[in-house]
Amino acid sequence: MTIKAQFAGWIKESVNEMFAAYLVMEVEPGPTVQKREDDDYRPPSSEVTVVINFSGGINGGIHLAAPLHAAIELAAAFSGENYDSIFGEAGDGFGELANIIAGGVQTRLGTGYGNINLTPPTLITGTDYKMQYKSNFDSVKQYFKCEAGLFFVEFFFYVQQFKKR
Repeated sequence: MTIKAQFAGWIKESVNEMFAAYLVMEVEPGPTVQKREDDDYRPPSSEVTVVINFSGGINGGIHLAAPLHAAIELAAAFSGENYDSIFGEAGDGFGELANIIAGGVQTRLGTGYGNINLTPPTLITGTDYKMQYKSNFDSVKQYFKCEAGLFFVEFFFYVQQFKKR
């Protein structure tokens, strides 16, 4: 199994655990998209994206990205409240979902890659923004489908950092 396939598996496990513990709905994994080695890294394009960065044993992070309606519905399912905007409590809830997924991936990475620190979630909304990352990041995107809609989780990372200790 390749490292990217292993990472995609860890994303699926983390998302499944989060849905089982916190959301009263089923989730189905969709396709996995791996960045080609010779392509520059480009951040996701989505209406709502949460970024959680990793540092320490791994440099990179997790994106949880979704269309606006799906992000609002996932936040509502998490809190048990109804929202008509992603700002405020809904944004905090969607950020916490990303934090739970990032924590699941962090735990799995920690066994082979040492101590990994996470930043607090950062919520980005709208379609008219630009994010700049290092062009040498590698990435694995795992798409999902649930009754709230489609979303994906991306793990982006430095290739040269992946040497098991």
